[in-house]
Amino acid sequence: MPRADAHLHLFADGYPGRYGRSPAGGDELAIYQTLRREHDIDLALVVGYEGGPEFAGNNRHLARLAADHDWIAPLAYLPATGAARAWLDRLRPAGFVGVAAYLPDAASADAFAAWVDTAAGALTEAAGVLSLNATPEAAGRLGRALAALDGCPVLLSHLGLPGPHPSAPTARAAADRLAPLTDLARLPHVGVKLSALYAVSDPAEAYPHDAARPFVELLLERFGPRRLYWGSDYSPSLDHVSFAQTLHPVGLDRLRPDEAADVFGGNLRRALDRR
Repeated sequence: MPRADAHLHLFADGYPGRYGRSPAGGDELAIYQTLRREHDIDLALVVGYEGGPEFAGNNRHLARLAADHDWIAPLAYLPATGAARAWLDRLRPAGFVGVAAYLPDAASADAFAAWVDTAAGALTEAAGVLSLNATPEAAGRLGRALAALDGCPVLLSHLGLPGPHPSAPTARAAADRLAPLTDLARLPHVGVKLSALYAVSDPAEAYPHDAARPFVELLLERFGPRRLYWGSDYSPSLDHVSFAQTLHPVGLDRLRPDEAADVFGGNLRRALDRR
């Protein structure tokens, strides 16, 4: 089954993982090339990040990579406070298929929503896909802003970042934790990435991440298989699991073959086709 990876990172100097070096163990692009050939990944949504000085210039790096590799669909890092119209207008000519923003708390979500209030039209016109790393506290403040972006497929990363759990929560507890995110299921252009399941586990290396199962099952129920997107979270995920282990998220046991094909690639291809 051909796959499309909805969430990975590529840094010029490698991701500085928990041990002070890239957990990929070498040239991140070359290693991912090997992995994608082995696992039949023909498309990858590469998420930009410039949230610290060590990541400065990642947008330029991704633009260069995309110019040389047609399987790379890059997202430009967008500060939570937004960007000027001129910056947005340069995205498509530079090869970007959308933008990525990181909203760890209510304050950053409010700043992003305030910017969208004034820039929704420009963002919809300039960007294809909007990827958001948003906690439940942030997601709960984004409803009106995301409703205004109905021309953009919006992908919430990492199961909506419910936080680490030492054991699987009850279905009720999982629903309570992700209520701000599942409320967004009313917006048909909003979906969720099944990525970074290790971040729900405590410890993070507790594969197969049974603590994530109630969250995955909840998201499958609320969003359906046509709005879920598998992502490897390469290379940060390799600090905790092997790449092969990222290929098999828990909670998807009952998917029909056609539904699995959607989650593991078809949905992302359709989202990019909308661009």
